[in-house]
Parts: sequence; structure tokens; C-alpha cells
Amino acid sequence: MLARERSVGPRRSGADLNGKRVLIVEDDYLTAQGLSHTIADYGFTVVGPVDTADRAVHLIGHEPPDGALLDVRLREGSAVEVAKALLKRGVPFVVMSGYSRDTLPLELKKAPFVAKPMSESELIDTARSTF
Repeated sequence: MLARERSVGPRRSGADLNGKRVLIVEDDYLTAQGLSHTIADYGFTVVGPVDTADRAVHLIGHEPPDGALLDVRLREGSAVEVAKALLKRGVPFVVMSGYSRDTLPLELKKAPFVAKPMSESELIDTARSTF
């Protein structure tokens, strides 16, 4: 879940993000919609969102994104499958989970991590530094 923050000034310009395409892999509809709106507000182009590993791997294979936000628990399939597809294509990703980083599979531990619930600024700062 995304914790909305109130900002005093305007949101940062999207120009420095060059419209980078970000795949959202998240099985919770409301969370996926919140992530989509937030990253779009900051200049990223949203790909998806998708809720299963198969859908994510299909998109990655046909139109590799510039980065991905990857939830650990998916409706079907494994986040590890998605991570392997991203790594194979050299696509950086951020792992999002309500669980501790210590509980992640090895393939996901090396990626940048954002704990749920996350703040808007934490999500955007992590995405910017990763992608």
C-alpha cells in the first residue's frame, strides 16, 4: 500500500525522468492503481500493471521496460520467475513487500527494496536511483 504524502510545493518535473517505462507487477488491484498513478504523476510511463508472473514475463519478453516495481507475492506464479526474466534482459527492478527483506528468496535480496506500506517519496526516490 502507498502512503500518500502532502507536498508543500509542486511535484518534481517529469522531464528528468525521460518518460522511462516502468512495469508494475502487483496482484492487489488498489495497490497497483495507487502505484500507477503515483509514478505517472512523476513522469514515468506505466506498463501494466500485471498481477501474475506469466503476464509479467510475457511483457518483458516482448517489450522490455526500463525498470520494474515487483511485488513478492503474486496471484499466480513466482516473483523469482519475473526477476530472472528482468535480469536476463538487464532491466533493473525494485522489490516491494510487506514482509522483511530477510525472508526474501536469494534472487530478490540483491535488488533495491521498499517495505510496504511505503511513502510516496520513498517509492519515487528509490525508482529514480534504480532506473
